[in-house]
Amino acid sequence: MKKTAILIYIMGLIALPSLAQENTVEIDAEWGDRDEYFAACWGMGAVTTSDNGGTLISGDYSLRTNQVTNESNTATWIKSPWLTLEAGNITFKTRLDGNAGGNRSILMQVISFDAENESTGEGDVEKFDSFDFPNPINKQTEIHEVTVKVPEKYIGETVKVFISFVGSGGSARIGLDELVIPGKYASDPSESCLPVSQKKDTDGDGVADEEEVYPEDKYKAFNNYFPGPDFGTLMFEDLWPARGDYDFNDLVVDYRINRITDAKGHVVEVVVELLTRAAGAGFSNGFGIEFTGLSPEKVIKVVGTKTKSETIHKFAENGLEADNEFATIIPFDDVDLVLTHPGQGALGINTDPKFGFQEVKLQTIVITLKEEGETQGAGPTRLADLGMENFNPFLIVNQKRGIEVHLPGKKPTKHVDESIFGTKEDGSTNGSDSYYRNKENGLPWAMNVPVSIPYMINKVPITKGYTRFFDWVVSGGESHTDWYQDGRENRNDQYMLNAQLEENIVLVPTRPRGRVPR
Repeated sequence: MKKTAILIYIMGLIALPSLAQENTVEIDAEWGDRDEYFAACWGMGAVTTSDNGGTLISGDYSLRTNQVTNESNTATWIKSPWLTLEAGNITFKTRLDGNAGGNRSILMQVISFDAENESTGEGDVEKFDSFDFPNPINKQTEIHEVTVKVPEKYIGETVKVFISFVGSGGSARIGLDELVIPGKYASDPSESCLPVSQKKDTDGDGVADEEEVYPEDKYKAFNNYFPGPDFGTLMFEDLWPARGDYDFNDLVVDYRINRITDAKGHVVEVVVELLTRAAGAGFSNGFGIEFTGLSPEKVIKVVGTKTKSETIHKFAENGLEADNEFATIIPFDDVDLVLTHPGQGALGINTDPKFGFQEVKLQTIVITLKEEGETQGAGPTRLADLGMENFNPFLIVNQKRGIEVHLPGKKPTKHVDESIFGTKEDGSTNGSDSYYRNKENGLPWAMNVPVSIPYMINKVPITKGYTRFFDWVVSGGESHTDWYQDGRENRNDQYMLNAQLEENIVLVPTRPRGRVPR
């Protein structure tokens, strides 16, 4: 079986396919698009990827030269990305298309790194071996397997392997495939493909210690938070599809999601941090999070959830809730597992100041997608697959699995009782964007605020505390976008509460060093 070519994750908004096979740099043309190889720092001159049968060697594509009629090493060529060469052999397969020609050869060369060349970093070129196609060239189509020893003087050096196709006479083209070079990928696509910093890399993952958050863990590199490095707030009403008292404190949960990625840009773990601050309901509500678009088969395990012995949920072996289209966790199936009820006739928890505040404790849930560098059979998950748009939290009402309360416009899971939609004040029958919106004015039953905010005293409508909330909703989010922020024009603080957090919880962590992919 052909090995896939090496790729790299470009930090920022652009992600490429995976770039690292351990200790080798490889190309087999199977991407079928030369531009993708350029993005991964390969270079080609008068060479392309092609499915032409005359030069096809294996798979769907091979590298194919133009007609080779020039003895110059800069006429027809490919260059590897920068790599740190290791001892061993460079191997590849090659063939001709059978057309006539005088002679054809493949030159093996090394390009040294020159720090003074700020544009490409390329220095001296040295030939170290070659392969000559046997004559006569005409009608020759045999596949040759070529092995070339890495020059000892370049072992451990950062270089490019420079392969030139030379010849004279006729029109024969050369095909090349399954090129494998022993060494470690050392180009930085985000820096014009110049070599990566030669700074200390304790774990050997290709990211300098000073640029990553996990310098001693080769399987982790970066933290990637949403809604940001600080916590956001989720607030729910639990009487859907009825409007209810609209105080939005039936469940108040602060949250922060950290998608930990490795040097390849794959998500290794999703760390869900929750601070359940209030539950102003008479119901025994639960809480779920669907990661829309994420296949359950990609999840290796889930730890940190809290469920009762006689739970209403069914769980798969990996800890996800069973029988959902997308990966769904149940952080807790009953709020009493994460907040202690004060008793004394209180309606709810932490929503009536006369009953005092119950301690709020940090709950951490870890969803493992990659373990010791390996994914499940469903393949790796990229940062772009787990953004805010994939975040779908929901309230489960009073131990009734079919009653889910989601953010406005978000779709329910497969466990929902669809007969509820469109009843009472719910307007979810007018298309997917109308899910969980009041049919008359678009008011929601759940909210996601990107920062931590106070919540309402029991039975006080949110519109009385956050005076511009209604105007923001009915405008479709166009006006008063700062409705939740502090200030006299936005808030009536006399109607608001903030539960006391567990002692020593650090809500704003030290910001990670180096690059943080967005």
